[in-house]
This record gives sequence, structure tokens and C-alpha cells, in this order.
Amino acid sequence: MEIQKLNWAGIKLISNGKTILIDAVEDFSYYKPVLGDAVEQVIAFSDYLQADYILFTHLHLDHFDQRVIKKCLKKDGKLIVYSELEPFVRNLVEDVEIIVLNLDETFSENEITFKPVYAMDGIGEIQSSWIVEDGTTKIFHGGDTIWHNQFWKLGKENKDIDYAFLPVNGVTVNFEIIGLEYSPVPASLNLKEAFAAAHLLHAKKLVPIHYGLFAHEKCYIPQLFDENDLKKVSEEVGQEYMALKDGAMLAES
Repeated sequence: MEIQKLNWAGIKLISNGKTILIDAVEDFSYYKPVLGDAVEQVIAFSDYLQADYILFTHLHLDHFDQRVIKKCLKKDGKLIVYSELEPFVRNLVEDVEIIVLNLDETFSENEITFKPVYAMDGIGEIQSSWIVEDGTTKIFHGGDTIWHNQFWKLGKENKDIDYAFLPVNGVTVNFEIIGLEYSPVPASLNLKEAFAAAHLLHAKKLVPIHYGLFAHEKCYIPQLFDENDLKKVSEEVGQEYMALKDGAMLAES
């Protein structure tokens, strides 16, 4: 399986000649009032990338990009959707084949298996994580989940996860601008929580996502860390990791 980190929480997988996108977003402009400007150049990929399968963890627009679906999904491609999100997705996307899965239900095609599993959204909306495997590599994608009590169970029921893509920015959000009362509790996994979650998932390596690109002094305040923090927490928890810049390919050392 070939793996590339895209913007923010997005990843691209290529397996058995098929291209898979998860949480692939190119346009973050709608969320500029609360996320601020991207601090680095956002990767443009929709003009050349064609996907056989597109998945997303939830409908926040930094994880779900209708334009990417329209431009990148092949005519015979499939949108794979967690069942609780299906009615909303059908109102947003037309003329696309949709595969609908309940939690822990699998869909297999081209020797690739897709499965949505439990996640908990930071502001109480519908979210799943995804497990994708092809017989040689198994990945877990956690969107922007917060800490929950199912990581133990997920680790027991889903053996041999190679890479756990998990959010690490432990962001505090102040979304009163859209009617949400302020809470100081982080709305995504922080660094130590992500390492612990990857450890409970028995993942060979944590790959941090959902950090570094956005911050807003009033509305979106992430917890900051550096390479020394990554190394320190990795040693404390006993969990290996691999940090990738947006656009980088995952390659084993």
C-alpha cells in the first residue's frame, strides 16, 4: 500500500491499482473565520488526482470537501459512507454510487476492505473512524476524534494495525460565533492521548494528523508541540511514531 499525507487530516492510499482518499480537503476557505489562514501552502491535488473510493470521518468542512468529491471521484468510483451520515450526504452529493456501512460492517472490493468503527466527535456531531486494509497493510484513520473508552475494544477486535493516523492538536475551540457555548475541554486528541490511543490500538506506528496548519487566537487554539515533545511522549508511552509533512509519502525506515 502506498500512503501519502495530504492537507490537515487527509491521506491518499494506493492499493492494488486503486486510489483511496480519506478526509481529503483542498478548500478550507469556508472555515477561515474560525480556523484562520493556513500557516503553510495548502496542497492542490484535485486537478490531477482521480480516486476510486472516497471516505470521510464526518461532515465538518475541514474533513469533507464536496468539490473534491465532484472533481476527483471517478465516474465508476464509490463514496463509502457511515450509515448515520447517509441521509445528510445524499442531500449534499448527487449522481454518485454510495456504499453505506454500519459500524463494524465491512465492504470488500479489489482485495481492499473498508470498515467504519467507533469515534467520538469533539462537539457532539456524528463521526466514525475508518479501518482500511489490503492484505499487506492495515491503517486506522481517526479523523478528529476525542478520547473515548472504546480504544481498548478497538485494539482487541482489529489486530495488526500498521499505522494509526490520529489527531494530535488537542484544540480548544470557541465557536460561539455559530451558537456553541464555549468549553475549555479539548475538541480533539492531544499529543499524549494520541500516543496512548495508538498504543491501545496496538498500532506499529502513530502518524500524527490534524495539527500545525491552523490556529486562531480567539476561536481555534491548538496545543503546540515540537519534535522533542514527540520523542518524549513516544518514550513515555512506549509507542513508535512517524511524523509526515503534508505532501510527504510514508516510507519505512
